Amino acid sequence: MRLKGLLEKFAGRREDAIGIDIGSGSIKMAEVVMRAGKPFLKKMAIFDTPASVVKDGVIVDEALLADTLQRMASRNGFAGRQVAAALGGRSLFIREVTFPRMTETELRQAIRWDLDKYVPFSPEQLYFDFWLTGPGATEFETRVLLVAVPRDVTDSLVRVLSRAGLKPVAIDIEPLAIQRTLPETSDCMLIDCGSAISQVTLFQKGSPVFTRNIPIGGNQLTEMMMEGLDVSREEAELLKQRSGEFFDEPGNDIGKTTVKEQLDRIVGELAGEVRRTLEYYQVQNRSVSISQVFITGGGAKLEFLPDKLAKILDLPVSLHDPLASIELPASFNLQYLRGVGPQMSVAVGLAMRSID
Repeated sequence: MRLKGLLEKFAGRREDAIGIDIGSGSIKMAEVVMRAGKPFLKKMAIFDTPASVVKDGVIVDEALLADTLQRMASRNGFAGRQVAAALGGRSLFIREVTFPRMTETELRQAIRWDLDKYVPFSPEQLYFDFWLTGPGATEFETRVLLVAVPRDVTDSLVRVLSRAGLKPVAIDIEPLAIQRTLPETSDCMLIDCGSAISQVTLFQKGSPVFTRNIPIGGNQLTEMMMEGLDVSREEAELLKQRSGEFFDEPGNDIGKTTVKEQLDRIVGELAGEVRRTLEYYQVQNRSVSISQVFITGGGAKLEFLPDKLAKILDLPVSLHDPLASIELPASFNLQYLRGVGPQMSVAVGLAMRSID
């Protein structure tokens, strides 16, 4: 199930477009086309976001970001102008709520009146949309998926893309973009670990029903390894990808042991918050079920993270690779792609929008 018309002002038709994911740590671009009936990754790129350009999901320096996007597209051979971008993190609000049964027009008006009950902004400050997800507890009620984003955040993103010489044909939300890259499953949890926060989304019957942001991200893990092991950021990122092997190596390195204990503590905190998120939603929705947990994003590179989370959550947890079901050019370095795959989930999902 897909949301019918999120941010209709910008959504447009499902045209071919380059997927652009702008994060506080990095910018990702991807171009996916259909080839012989299968999605094919034509191009992709990752570029460090300039310092202080994006903070807490809000664009701080539009001019510098626009220039960065322009140079990134040019250097990596992205010739198209049409792009799809996404909103997420602290700027995104998703909640499933219950309303009395009424017409769609009446429901939109009712949601507008009640919007400030669910989102800490006035209706005039928001773009919002909704989707009917099913009947309520009684025959007189209906369940509604409400999605809202601040207007200033959305408008700023559109201005940046236009200033970079790009044509925004779609503004999507991150959970729906990533969902296009997930295996077919109706009831699951997605943990998108960014550099600063982890966004948890619950899916029921293929539709996102709840999101929550947890202030634990990949930067905390990387900086802890940098300080504790006295290594560079690049070395720390590489060690995260082989952390299971690295920390299990024999020896009595006190520094390594201390870092492992600190990493275990942070992962435990993340798992505890994820579990509380699920329990909170289950209290309000007794019939909710989660069969699988997927973890993705740049902060998900810690090799032992899925196993650690699985033990704490008592659920199967998989590190999601959005490139697993996509044909790849023979010229691409597969080892490199395995390393950056989790970071590309949003950009690839956005690029797949036209073939969804």
